[in-house]
Amino acid sequence: MPAKKDFKRKLPVTNNRNTKTDTFNMFRKTILIKRPTLKTFFACLVLVITPALLNAQEDTTIVRNLMNEGLIRMENSDYKEAIENFDKGREMLHKIAIRKDERNRNVIRSLQLTRQAEREIEQGNYEQALTLLNEAIEYNDRNIEAYKFRGSVRLTLEEQIERSRDRNYAALLNDYTNALRITDRAIENSPRRSQERAELEKEKAKILINRAFVKMQSRRRSAFHSAIDDYTLAIRYDDQNWDGFLGRAVAHHSIREYRREVNDYLSAINLIEKYDHRLTDEEWAKMYLNVARAYSELRQTNLAHEYATRAYNLGNLEAERLMERTRP
Repeated sequence: MPAKKDFKRKLPVTNNRNTKTDTFNMFRKTILIKRPTLKTFFACLVLVITPALLNAQEDTTIVRNLMNEGLIRMENSDYKEAIENFDKGREMLHKIAIRKDERNRNVIRSLQLTRQAEREIEQGNYEQALTLLNEAIEYNDRNIEAYKFRGSVRLTLEEQIERSRDRNYAALLNDYTNALRITDRAIENSPRRSQERAELEKEKAKILINRAFVKMQSRRRSAFHSAIDDYTLAIRYDDQNWDGFLGRAVAHHSIREYRREVNDYLSAINLIEKYDHRLTDEEWAKMYLNVARAYSELRQTNLAHEYATRAYNLGNLEAERLMERTRP
């Protein structure tokens, strides 16, 4: 059984000696398996139930039409035809009730399996969690939480494979893409400018951030550009989620877009300070060092020295060399 993995948030750091490799090694911890908030839980219930309600409404409309047609035929003294209409409507109502009951049982069972999988994840039992999540999706293929957790679990298991070229990230992308498909459908069916739609859009941003991270694992230039597109869309849906800016900063660094990297890091820093998010000195130091290195690449030595000094004062000894090299 693999050792329990630490899912605490860690910030990315870049390294001039091997920028892409070190960037990925530090940034992979931004994909977290987290307990969903109460708002997220109810948003996911909406995602699960909304398509079922739409189907039920369509069936109910058919029953109503049959009943109305039966009443019209009764008024015209076509009793035989009216009874046929009423019988058809009654049979359809019975089928709807059975189908709805079974669907509800499947939805509840799927959510129960997802919660069991979450407990297995907390204990580091990823293989068992994966089995439970597969079963949860079999019971309800609209369970967005199951897709998200399964994507994160698969990422953890793939990372345990020693050689990176033997890892297969395609299934992870499929999980996040399926989750996005379900979310998009729910967003389309939610009232504009409603709290429900706002929560769904924030949920979509999180999924896009996860998918973008997985895309970057191939370390191809085209994959970085595709990841940047996902991060940008995530920021459009939720511009208060600093993970989107952090991830895009790493992607920009990987294609040597240092000015955009700096801008994204500074945006993330502003948001973290705005919401008073508690970071450790080590995490702040790593972020400042990233900014310092990007400024150094842009030959803005004064700013590079300023941020390297911040990192060093917080205990990051790696920043000392850059601080000396950029000293005015």
